[in-house]
Amino acid sequence: MFDVHSHILPAIDDGSASMEESLAMLKIAYDEGIRTMIATPHNMPGKGCPSKAKVLKELEDLRETAENDGIKMTILPGTEYFYREEVLELFEENEIIPLAGSRCVLVEFDTGVGRTYVKNAIREILAQDFIPVIAHVERYERLMMKKQETVKELRDMGALIQVNCGSIMGNLGFKTKWNTRAMLDKGWVDLLGTDAHSSRHRAPRMQECAKYLKKKYDPKYCKKLLMAEALNEYPAYDTNNEA
Repeated sequence: MFDVHSHILPAIDDGSASMEESLAMLKIAYDEGIRTMIATPHNMPGKGCPSKAKVLKELEDLRETAENDGIKMTILPGTEYFYREEVLELFEENEIIPLAGSRCVLVEFDTGVGRTYVKNAIREILAQDFIPVIAHVERYERLMMKKQETVKELRDMGALIQVNCGSIMGNLGFKTKWNTRAMLDKGWVDLLGTDAHSSRHRAPRMQECAKYLKKKYDPKYCKKLLMAEALNEYPAYDTNNEA
């Protein structure tokens, strides 16, 4: 399986605190059936705004250490950007790290964000010729209103929708589970992530979610989600951002 959202790089944000913790997370992920993970450290005031060079260096260090430890995990580059005006400057400066070398960029918002703000952000990112991936959309209460009509509007504009496996299984409560499964029922979910932050609370677990999806949905849709096939639809124009 393919995890598109994880905070596995050590001591770079509020995720893994050390290399030892990162290795423990990778081992859990492997046991869960995950074979590819995108490292998506926060780029967010208060949680860390590491440079592109810093992220790619830490990624390479983790890859090397994991390989030496016998962990056969493919770890790919990415970043989770908290949307703000400075993010547009990162596009101009070629400092953006898209997901796994594609043109897809993981973007998060304040939990109380409104429809107009998100739609404007989507337009700005699309204007940069990148595809916005809205991180854990189920957390944004105002986007979940009116039968999630805004989610459909965002997808129609060209955004991709990412949800967390834990939300599907009810880790954030019944309401969030209901909202997340409703989006799945409508076929509006494009990508899955664990949003893992440690080897204990919020560990990289995906197996239970995969079993639920395979029991509930069409095999083609399950494969699309579990293998992150949506990323293949938006390859990069060049390889400058690949690690």
